[in-house]
Amino acid sequence: MTSPSTPADQRASLIRRATLGVGRGARSRPVAFYVGLAALFLAAIFANHLATWTPLGVKDTAIDMAVRLRLSSPAPDPGILIVDIDERSLAALAPTKGRWPWPRSVIAETLAGLSDAGAQSILVNLTFSDPDIAHKDDDAMLEDVLAHAPTVVLPLTRLNPVNDGVSQVSITRFAGAEIRDRAAAARPVAVIAPAFPAAYDRLGFNNLRVDSDGAVRRYDPYQVEAAFAFPSIALRALQVGGVRPRIAPDDFPQGMLLNWRNMRGDYARRSFVDVAADLESGDPARIAIYRGKRILIGASAVGIGSLKGTAAAPLTDDTTILATAMDDMAHRTYLKPIPSWVTTLLSMVSIIGIAASFIFRISNSWINALFASLQTGFIAVTIYCASYTSYLVDISATALFAVSYFAVAKVYAAVHLNALRGSPAFSDFVHEHSGAPFLLMGLRSRAGRAPFMVRRLERRFGVRHVLYVDNLFDSGHMLQQPTRGLSFVIIAPSAADQAAADADALKIAARSKIEARIADVAASSGAAGDPADDVQRLFKAILSVAAEMV
Repeated sequence: MTSPSTPADQRASLIRRATLGVGRGARSRPVAFYVGLAALFLAAIFANHLATWTPLGVKDTAIDMAVRLRLSSPAPDPGILIVDIDERSLAALAPTKGRWPWPRSVIAETLAGLSDAGAQSILVNLTFSDPDIAHKDDDAMLEDVLAHAPTVVLPLTRLNPVNDGVSQVSITRFAGAEIRDRAAAARPVAVIAPAFPAAYDRLGFNNLRVDSDGAVRRYDPYQVEAAFAFPSIALRALQVGGVRPRIAPDDFPQGMLLNWRNMRGDYARRSFVDVAADLESGDPARIAIYRGKRILIGASAVGIGSLKGTAAAPLTDDTTILATAMDDMAHRTYLKPIPSWVTTLLSMVSIIGIAASFIFRISNSWINALFASLQTGFIAVTIYCASYTSYLVDISATALFAVSYFAVAKVYAAVHLNALRGSPAFSDFVHEHSGAPFLLMGLRSRAGRAPFMVRRLERRFGVRHVLYVDNLFDSGHMLQQPTRGLSFVIIAPSAADQAAADADALKIAARSKIEARIADVAASSGAAGDPADDVQRLFKAILSVAAEMV
């Protein structure tokens, strides 16, 4: 009389049945699983393409990786010069001009000198929003310089549109706007404009596009709104210098991806105090260095300048960002993401390639090598394109899909292989055929060929009647060379198949072009249902066949 099973026994029995079911399922339909999984991933890739497609659909992390890991970058335009109001300038001018902000005559004198020196354009990245009541003569001097220096561009700052109702100026007040809705454009807009009307025909928006993490990766050549489109300060500086980039207001709805000059030097930079000294010197040689230059005047001194993270560096001053935007627009070197359908195609090809390697049972080492090659290749293409072209390849989604498919397929392949080898966790081969006669086949073949033969044997005799022993002789021992390529198949033919089993197995081996030896393992002479006896007689038979084939 058997004792009733405990709850623990019942749970163990359920787990055992489940793992055996998983093993049998893995062996019965491997091709269908890999094909079905590939079809599911291909559908997901296509759905992702439809759901996220945008002209500049590149993830911020992909931009940062490509820019920071690249081997080269465009060289900075030698015609661009940053005039920096740095700590040294503040300290040098403090005795005579006082602390910042300096009287505006200081800026006016430098602007006049640069204009007279023949600068192509002068972008002033400083805000003069209110009159200086205490120094009206200085303001008058700056107004006069601006009126006679047509290559000087000043900033216009767009405030939050919720403040439009309290503004008293419309965009039509400033020259250069492309009006899209005349009635709407006549309404007030909240902006910070310079207090110098002489420059109202040479203004540009200085707003930067800042991502959610506080970094600047893109630049808007135009401030585009429903009522108007207005040039940015970098674009306006190019225009007043005679450069007309082929850029329309709607060309970059998500912003122009900046191509940072982070591998081949920085933009030329001179301290403001040095520039002022050059211009005051009257020395033609010292003044000539500013002729034909695109000059940007900005501040990097602590408390005056503004620093932001970019794809190239944790901190970059605003003036360098504007210089990069000018350079990119002038030479069309901005980063151009490849079309999303290309990355979608790459993702699909990678899934098909990985699926094929599992379907055709390529060896694990080859599958791992193929996967590593795909991932390395995608990264290499990304870095190469970012280094030596202006194209940006975002393979993050491709890599994610490939890694996900590979991980799922690897788990399934491991279950399949363990079930095929008769692992007790996923196979009850020994218990199911305990005491029965077996047909043993010794095989010698090149790597990768035997699994195809095993598949044919499974179709002939059934997956529950075939085991494959391919790991009996491992590497790193004295028998490694003579046992190379040696594996074994154990067949438990049904009663109806026993008569023809030997002949059919040899025919399948011949069609597979594999050298094979056949040995019949007699039924157990001991007590039926003793797995230890079954394992012992199979092991003796395998060693006997191996000795004949070595």
